[in-house]
Amino acid sequence: MEQQVPRKTRVLVVEDEIVVSEDLQQRLRKLGFEVAGAADTGAEAIALAEATQPDVALMDIMLHGRPEGIEAAEHLRTRLDIPVIYLTAHSDPGTLQNAKRTDPAGYIVKPF
Repeated sequence: MEQQVPRKTRVLVVEDEIVVSEDLQQRLRKLGFEVAGAADTGAEAIALAEATQPDVALMDIMLHGRPEGIEAAEHLRTRLDIPVIYLTAHSDPGTLQNAKRTDPAGYIVKPF
């Protein structure tokens, strides 16, 4: 009987600060996760998510260009059924309220 090896959880990293993104990817790999890809814009995050079908996305809220993180997260959750964990330095009430409407799987405040 062949024994199945558990599949690593695949994580999409969406962060527009390259140093933070690289650090996060390295930490995830050390913890045993597979990095499905890394994006620095919302549009790139959506395209990568559609192509790689990650298990979860770590999403910065404030990204360059359109869509921003909250809009991209809503697309990932509603159209692709990918849970999103926000990873952001923004924890003001307005931002939190906007993020909550996307039903995130979590919210991590930087620095982490």
